[in-house]
Amino acid sequence: MRTGSGDERESALHSGWTVEATPTIEDPAVAATPVGATAEAAAESADEAGAGEREAQPQQMSNLTVVLLGLSGGLFMLYAWVWMSWAQYYADVNAAAAAGSGSIGGVLQQIVFWIAPLAPVFWFISALVLARAHTRKLVFALVVGLIVTFPLPMVFLSGAAL
Repeated sequence: MRTGSGDERESALHSGWTVEATPTIEDPAVAATPVGATAEAAAESADEAGAGEREAQPQQMSNLTVVLLGLSGGLFMLYAWVWMSWAQYYADVNAAAAAGSGSIGGVLQQIVFWIAPLAPVFWFISALVLARAHTRKLVFALVVGLIVTFPLPMVFLSGAAL
């Protein structure tokens, strides 16, 4: 009971409750601490056990990173569309050039010619997979990819393929 002077009341167990001699501990890092260990040693072992769990969990991306991924992904898709339209526009010219380079040369030229539109998509996916955990590396990879996979026919041909 509390009195008006601010004294704390004595705690008592409700009927039917018992006190165990050694309480059960849910945290395995604290449970593994020897009985004679200090509280600081128990806290250190809990921090070490928690560090492995933190590394195993994937980090959440910031809002700015998600917006950057959306914008760069849209640009990479635009690049892929421009490269594809350029490939379709010049299909006849490329077929004529491939005919003069032999059977193996013609096949290789056609493969390279038609796989070029997939380069921006592959760059975006590989940058996302390889640098997802490191935001700075991801931004660097995306900026380099936007420069490297830029569709030059869009600039030099004034969009003739579009």
